[in-house]
Amino acid sequence: MKRWGRIKYPAWLRAVVAQFDRDFQYAIILSFGMLAAVTISGFALYRAATGFWVGAMVNALIVLAVSLIMIYTVRTGDTRRSGFMFAVFNVTAVVASSLVFDRTGILWGFLGLWINFLLTHRRNAVVLNLIMVSLLVPMTGLLESAVEILTYIITALLITAFGFIFSQRLATQQRLLEQMASLDPLTGAGNRRAMKEDLVQATALSGDQDQSATLILIDLDDFKQVNDRHGHDTGDQALIEFTKAVRSNIRAEDGFYRFGGEEFVIMLPNVENEIGKNIAGKLHESISGKVMSPAGAIRFSAGVAGLRPGENWEQWLGRADKAMYAAKQAGRNQVRYGN
Repeated sequence: MKRWGRIKYPAWLRAVVAQFDRDFQYAIILSFGMLAAVTISGFALYRAATGFWVGAMVNALIVLAVSLIMIYTVRTGDTRRSGFMFAVFNVTAVVASSLVFDRTGILWGFLGLWINFLLTHRRNAVVLNLIMVSLLVPMTGLLESAVEILTYIITALLITAFGFIFSQRLATQQRLLEQMASLDPLTGAGNRRAMKEDLVQATALSGDQDQSATLILIDLDDFKQVNDRHGHDTGDQALIEFTKAVRSNIRAEDGFYRFGGEEFVIMLPNVENEIGKNIAGKLHESISGKVMSPAGAIRFSAGVAGLRPGENWEQWLGRADKAMYAAKQAGRNQVRYGN
């Protein structure tokens, strides 16, 4: 176990905190779940103390169900399924509370109408909200007049509409932020952060499922001269043209990243070392010297390294880097293979 400050924390707790920080849906499920469990536990204790045992039992069952959903989320990390289960249970709990506690259930329902859009996909939330409203409105005793019924329906529909718009805009903004965090702004290739995440995952799969992978580290030859002679705008255009050429020659599932400056990395998942060597050779033959930019033909040197069992991503990348420098020292514009 590692230390956070002066306190030692178990590995599972550190993993939960890490995912809580980086996964919005995960954080919403656990945050809302914990707040709901604590709040409803208080109601359960109050109702037990006042002798309302049926109400206390209903509250206790709600707390138990919420806790089980949170445990499932932590154990599996499947926020899509657990979020949907949470939203379905949310509707069920509101309807059950309305049957047992009369009009107070509708008050909880307003929170449920909104939170469903944070728990599950907006299409699911709309359907679940309409189901909730259609079940609550016919219940006798909840709404005392036609005006109350109409007011409740309009309010519920407005909350649903605003929730739909909010969740749609939130999803768009989140998608843009994820792209900004993982893509190189000039070329559109993955950045170093995305590369590290994918390489870490590849090494983990190699250890857990014995999956192979090959890495190709590319460095454009004499690229500094392009910037010096033609300017950085021309150099940027050359990088963009090279990126387009590489993308058209690799598979959709292959990872492609800008490592820095004029260096790029290609990660070939489920590709053994010998096959990876052939792919790198064909890629060099197809692109090097044949892609034109405003500064002329683009040539590159490359190093290839197949993933070894038990190797971490830094060691893997380091072997590809050594092979690439061997290609540079041998005269550039060629491919060398790591030992």
